[in-house]
Amino acid sequence: MSQQSLDAEVLIVGGGLAGNTLAGLLGSEGIDCIVIEAASRIDQTETYQNDPRALAITHASQQILSSIDVWQRLPKERIGRFRGMHVWDQNGNGEIDFDSVDLCQPELGHIVEQSVLQGVLEQVIGFMPKVRVYHNTCLEDIQWHADHARVSLNNGEKLSVQLVVGADGARSASREMAKIGSKIHDYRQKAVACVVKTALAHENIARQRFLTDGPLAFLPMHNEKQCGIVWSTTPEHAEVLLALDMASFNLALQEAFDYTLGEVVESENRAGFALRRAEAERYCEQGFVLIGDAAHSVHPLAGQGANLGLLDAASLAQLVLEAKSRGRNIASRRVLRAYERWRKGENKTMMMTMEGFKYIFENQSSPVPMLRNKALDFANSFNPLKHIIMRHAIGLSGDLPLLAKNRMA
Repeated sequence: MSQQSLDAEVLIVGGGLAGNTLAGLLGSEGIDCIVIEAASRIDQTETYQNDPRALAITHASQQILSSIDVWQRLPKERIGRFRGMHVWDQNGNGEIDFDSVDLCQPELGHIVEQSVLQGVLEQVIGFMPKVRVYHNTCLEDIQWHADHARVSLNNGEKLSVQLVVGADGARSASREMAKIGSKIHDYRQKAVACVVKTALAHENIARQRFLTDGPLAFLPMHNEKQCGIVWSTTPEHAEVLLALDMASFNLALQEAFDYTLGEVVESENRAGFALRRAEAERYCEQGFVLIGDAAHSVHPLAGQGANLGLLDAASLAQLVLEAKSRGRNIASRRVLRAYERWRKGENKTMMMTMEGFKYIFENQSSPVPMLRNKALDFANSFNPLKHIIMRHAIGLSGDLPLLAKNRMA
């Protein structure tokens, strides 16, 4: 099939953060993209309500979003920043502190509500002539041919494209159609997320306390007394927390957080979601590739899920644009396997690191609590190790795509 008879060069299944970012990166460089998304367009009036899904955005992700003019358009009054992090253990005296000053950076990262970021991202790609977005649209079938894919949509349309990208989340329909399996590990935990106001100011410090049943994080938002919280716990306890009235929930939350920010005076929009690790057996086939949660999902204890998806998008965009500039087939197995080799190892390392932290802090069998607290104290006192951890976690080091590199780092 000739290039001229294609409906688009790239079809992206899923208009979430990873999918829309990829569309923006490719569309801004002249590649025709179609995004299909099952949900409706973000209602901009809803972005003025506090979203319980607060995302920790690294320096690398900020660079990626800036490259397509998304970061610059975010409302400043909705961007939180954290200049430090404090992590400690409920079952011991070990703790560790990170400070952006040690890295000569103004902050370690930012906190942005998902709906706010998604809304601005939709606006930006909506003005790109090379990007078309079909909302309220689902994928029904994909038929692969030698030089193109034929895609059927639930609105009756059939599209011919060169490359199909699965960005449709952990329960990816496109991944199933490509007959790519996914290994799933249920953490037997559920996260409760919401936005809270506290009696004391957060001072732009992200805080995480490892409790017996899972970590509790307070993420500083723009308002000095407002935080996004993520409380990972047992499914049974999570259901109890979700059912409590506001006063009872606030009391439980401030006690679990050891009154670190004083009383929790207000909370809103509680949401719960099950936690599990998932990893696709492979990231690609000829003419098909996975990014974001469709390829991998991780425990939220370090807030890396969205960042990994944005790195996937930037890495794939870099390789596709390089192939295009050299006159190569952007959907070839050679190009897509290069992406898989690049990202699968990086993602796997992060997934296993998060899982290791989870199990180490949940294990209360002697002598594990004593050893982990000694390890925390050692890491806190050994600055070279702490700097390596910080630089990698906030996206200043690692095998990063060009668009993710901080030119000032």
